[in-house]
Amino acid sequence: MKRSILAVMLAGFFTLLAVQLDAAGLKKALIIYHNDWGNTPTELKTELQSRGYMVTMTDSGTSGLNALTTFSTLLASGDQLVVYLAGHGWNPRWNRSDTSKGTAASHFIEFNSGTLSVSQLAPLFEKIANNGASLTVIDGSCNGGESVLYGMGKNYCIMATTGVYSPSLTGFPVPSNAIDKDSAPAAFGMWWDTHKTASWLNGQIVLALPERINQRLFRNDNTDITNLSLFLRPSIGLLTGLDLGGWNLHYQYCYLYRLIYPDDYAALDAAEKAKFTNSVDTYLSSMHGYSDPAQTFFSRLDSYLNNSMLLNSAASIYAASYTNVWKTLANDPAWNVSGEPGKYASQMKGVTPDAYVGTAGFMKMAGEIDFLMTVLKTGYAEQEDLLRQIDAAAKDLYGPVNVAKIIKLTPVQKAWPPESAEQLKKFNNFERFLLNRFELIDRNLKIDRRNLMMNPSAAPAGRPVMRLMPLRNLNQLNQPAVAAGGKSDAKQIIDLSMQKYEPGFKTVVPVEKVGISYNLINAMKKQKLEELIGKFKAISPTLSYAEGRISFLLSVVEDSISKVQGSNGCSCEQKTF
Repeated sequence: MKRSILAVMLAGFFTLLAVQLDAAGLKKALIIYHNDWGNTPTELKTELQSRGYMVTMTDSGTSGLNALTTFSTLLASGDQLVVYLAGHGWNPRWNRSDTSKGTAASHFIEFNSGTLSVSQLAPLFEKIANNGASLTVIDGSCNGGESVLYGMGKNYCIMATTGVYSPSLTGFPVPSNAIDKDSAPAAFGMWWDTHKTASWLNGQIVLALPERINQRLFRNDNTDITNLSLFLRPSIGLLTGLDLGGWNLHYQYCYLYRLIYPDDYAALDAAEKAKFTNSVDTYLSSMHGYSDPAQTFFSRLDSYLNNSMLLNSAASIYAASYTNVWKTLANDPAWNVSGEPGKYASQMKGVTPDAYVGTAGFMKMAGEIDFLMTVLKTGYAEQEDLLRQIDAAAKDLYGPVNVAKIIKLTPVQKAWPPESAEQLKKFNNFERFLLNRFELIDRNLKIDRRNLMMNPSAAPAGRPVMRLMPLRNLNQLNQPAVAAGGKSDAKQIIDLSMQKYEPGFKTVVPVEKVGISYNLINAMKKQKLEELIGKFKAISPTLSYAEGRISFLLSVVEDSISKVQGSNGCSCEQKTF
């Protein structure tokens, strides 16, 4: 009798346990990776396991697709699935005027073995979500914004760490670090939510890579500003691209590369040197193929920065969560924002929260973005003009006939974004070297880049404020975003940049080692050429600084506007994990 009673009790216990487990739902995760992502996939696996997930981890696209197919029939309402795609992404969008959602279906991700495309993954994602399961996807690949674009309006959460036609870093950001800051169950919510995992992840990205403005945390919020941001941020980055330490001059094979970067040119092998046969016109035409379509996105940004009703609403959202905005942007939950506002000033390109308090501070932020965009556009135009002057000076020095001998009508190799994994690694290392070089020149010349765009005499000691920026407040929002004065002020900043930085970019052209025939060299003409080259390169540090500063401010403005536009919220805020 006792045994039968015990048996009944045990049966009842296990039945109750089964009901409870069923009520809690299944918690599954799928991580498909490439070895280039290092420990990041494993760290996410550990974090998810600590939250009760059963994690499937594979480096095979085929195995990953099979696992996802199984989940699409297994998972139902109450179940949870997290998917992390940690591989190299391909850019399907060669036409910069193409903003169609359909193009995104061709984006694919390469793993150690095999690839997976959006066209393969998205139907399974939709099936899982339509079955009632909570689905969260992170595309950590280059051009991952394509996955977000395709997922706009879907009832699952999908995120990416970079925009469309944009490179990203391998193994970065580290999702587990952001998830660890949130209690369980968590959600990829923003700084206005109870769960702020998405904003922690965004802060991790922007704080580490402000000059790489194409990178931030993108979600499928299905708002106009989110859609625009996927294209806008990569487009802003193009405004620093005419120089970029010579990257594009090199990989577009402009003949001037040998003069502007003679030491780098000298280090190349003979076969590579032979490729530099494109004219300045060919180079600029190719670069305009990228930058001209971007004007559409810049115009849309201008319309946002002049929309008084929308900015007023967004400013209220920002002001209500002021402290959380800055904590998440700095990726630091413990930051005393009011007590120590300058804690992250050096990393945030001089941005400090106390300069942007309340609704008036938000309006100031919008005005500053407007002005810094004018600085970037002005610098781009100035560098283009200098390239033409350098071309003319080179022909004057060597003789137009001798220059014409090396110019050929050869196809221009696409340089942006870098496509192959090896080329991407090379670009990432190059970019870091370039930024370090700017910082070294700053130290050697004792330049504070903030002061190039600030007026210290107009502020309390030690607290410079932006100078020459069009004043923006609640009563002036219907005025043009950048008045004529703003444009002339931007030109002054670029001129000052050339003056301050030119000593750090002195370039001696070894006329006999650049592969151009010559007769007698005129010393005055050579000096003129070298001065123009110095000025061209001297603009770049300021453009890089402006780009990084915009990245921080734009992140806040984008999120605030998206909150206003997304009245029903984003799927990411509603999907717990």
